[in-house]
Amino acid sequence: MKYLFLFAVILLASCSSGGDKKVLVESSGDVAIQGNTITLTPGGSHKETVLVPDGDSVVVVSPKGTQGFSVKEPGYYLLNIKKDTLVGSYQKTGSDNSRTVITEADLINRMDSLHALMAGTNVSEAARNYNIPPFDIKLITKNTDAQIIGPYLHIPGSFDPSKEHEVYKFFTNKEIAATAENLKKMVSGKKEKEN
Repeated sequence: MKYLFLFAVILLASCSSGGDKKVLVESSGDVAIQGNTITLTPGGSHKETVLVPDGDSVVVVSPKGTQGFSVKEPGYYLLNIKKDTLVGSYQKTGSDNSRTVITEADLINRMDSLHALMAGTNVSEAARNYNIPPFDIKLITKNTDAQIIGPYLHIPGSFDPSKEHEVYKFFTNKEIAATAENLKKMVSGKKEKEN
C-alpha cells in the first residue's frame, strides 16, 4: 500500500510538470523544435507553433544568433520571432454586438487607440493589451487553456455560450496600419456625406 501511494504521488508530479506553461511561437519562416530549443529558418510565410517548455527558459537559434527567453512563471506566453511587432488585446466574446451602432467619435477613438497600441504607449497589464517587438516574449495570461489567435487568422464566429472564453487577438503592425487607414477613410467618407 505504501508503494502504491508513492507511485501515485510520482505519477501526479510527472503529469503536472509540463502543463503549467505554454508558449505560442509566432514566426516568419519555419521553426524546428527540439526540447526547449527553437531553430528558426527565416522566410516569408507566417507560422504558428505551440511549445510546452520543460523548465524555466526557451532558446531561439536564428541567423541573428542564439537568444534565451525566460518562462519562469506558469501561464501562456507569446514569443514573437517575426520581422514585425505584434500587437493585440483581450477580446470580449459571447455578447450580441449585432445592433451596436458605431459613431464617428467611436471610429476616431478606435483609430487613436490603434496608433497608440502600435507605438506601445497605451499598453498595460490591467487593460490586457500588448505590444511585442521582434524577438521578445510576453506572458499573456496565467490560463494555459486561453485562446491566442495570431496574425492573419480570424476569431471564430461563435463560441459555446455555456462556458466562459478567454480570447486574445494579435496582429502585425502592418495589419494594424492598414486597419487604421481604412478607419481613416471611413471617417473621411462620413464627413464628406455630411457636407
